[in-house]
Amino acid sequence: MFRFQYTIVTKAARKLAWEVFSDHRCWNSFANIYGEIRWREGRPWQAGSRLEIEVVHPFRGVIEHVLTSCTPGHRVGWIDHAMGAAMAQWVHFEEHISGGTRVHTWGDLVHSGLVIAGKSAEQLITSFIETWYENYRAYCDHLAGALRQAHGLEASPENS
Repeated sequence: MFRFQYTIVTKAARKLAWEVFSDHRCWNSFANIYGEIRWREGRPWQAGSRLEIEVVHPFRGVIEHVLTSCTPGHRVGWIDHAMGAAMAQWVHFEEHISGGTRVHTWGDLVHSGLVIAGKSAEQLITSFIETWYENYRAYCDHLAGALRQAHGLEASPENS
């Protein structure tokens, strides 16, 4: 079993961080690996619902994403199945002292020595998690900055 974890802090408030996270239409902006993503069963972001995720890079396949628990804006957990491997993952959203949000993810991968495109499943997961969450953070930070500026909470160049 392989355990991973990763944490980012975004300038976005928890509500905005969750809205971005829960909109799967944004996910290709964070990691350009996806084909079609669709809710196959149940209501989105409720325990027991199933999200079917087509992956087109670095391999072609479908990941079955089954939500095990979800408190929108606070935490979500799921189990993934693909290519003979299973992965449990959790994501927590916590208010940060900076006014933004701390997003912490961790999980366990169970597999049978899976190698994909010349890399171990552990290497792929580690690289994917870092890329996805850093790009997610940057996107949230951009939106948070734009909202602050639109509401006059941040000095803009023309107001300086």
